[in-house]
Formats: sequence, C-alpha cells, structure tokens
Amino acid sequence: MAIVYKHSKPSGDIFYIGIGVSKKRAYSLYGRNNYWHNTVNKYGYDVEILFDKIDYEEAKQIESYLIKYYGRKDLGLGSLVNMTDGGEGFLNMNLQERQLRRDRMIDYNSNEKNYSFTQSKEYKLKMSESTKGKGCKKIINEENGEIYNSLRIASETINMNYTRLSSMLNNRIENKTNLKWIL
Repeated sequence: MAIVYKHSKPSGDIFYIGIGVSKKRAYSLYGRNNYWHNTVNKYGYDVEILFDKIDYEEAKQIESYLIKYYGRKDLGLGSLVNMTDGGEGFLNMNLQERQLRRDRMIDYNSNEKNYSFTQSKEYKLKMSESTKGKGCKKIINEENGEIYNSLRIASETINMNYTRLSSMLNNRIENKTNLKWIL
C-alpha cells in the first residue's frame, strides 16, 4: 500500500508531488532536494494526502501524471521543485540499486530537457473515476449561496476559464467573482 501527497506553500501554490509507503514520508525532511529545502525555508509548507492506501505501482503512475500536470520548475514547465518526472520509487531497492537510480536522475536532469508524455484513455478514465468525490474542495457563491462540487463545475456555470478561476480562488490573481473555497 502507498500514498500520494503534495506539498504546497501557505498561499496554496503546489510545489512538490511525492509518494511513500506511509503518511510519515509526506512529513519527512529527509531525502529532499535543495530546491525543496529553499522553498520550505522561505515559505513553510502544508501537506495534503491526495491518495491513501493504494497500490504502490498505481501510486507511481499517479505521481508521474501529477508531476507532468503541474510541471517541473527546472524544465520551465511549472512550479514543482521535483527533479524527476516521478514514478521511479525506491521501494524494495538495495543501496546499490538506489545509488544507480540517483546517478541516472542526475544524468537525466543535466542532459535531457525535452520529453513527451501521453497516457491511454483507459488510464485517464481510471484517474478521473478514482478522484471523483475524494478530497475535492467545494466552492460557494457568496452572493446567492449556491454550492459547486468542483472547480470544473463552477467554471462552466459562470462561463469562466478553469485556470483563471483557479488562480483567483487560490489568490494568485485578484478574485473578481463572488466565489470562495469552502474550507
């Protein structure tokens, strides 16, 4: 069994996606890169367990998907300080295998800057179904009291771009709506 977790700044900006075999890993400072430590030292961090008690192989796939979705900062594709595309995992590896994997990650990060990423429709459907109703924050329209079960539904209802609404609700840009996250 495994978990998938995220680290975010107090502002809500996600800066790291990870996996582990227990919730303890999500809170651990050990084995983090310098960019992670610099971010935490400057802003602090919040932990959210996104998936719990899932198969380890599935956790690796989800981690890889989420890192691609949010984008790595070192590649100029997003805000994550992850140094790999995820999905590697260190479970059941001996020390020699772990060091070999770390060496490959260093080579990859220094040499390879372009990559492609595709997932099958079957995988995307499975991801969609597995996340429905789990940990989704609800949104309220403070003007009329209407509650939306997801950001997607709220953005479609008010006819606003999903990413723009997300930025407004997460205080990245000025919120010009009457919508707020329900905590």
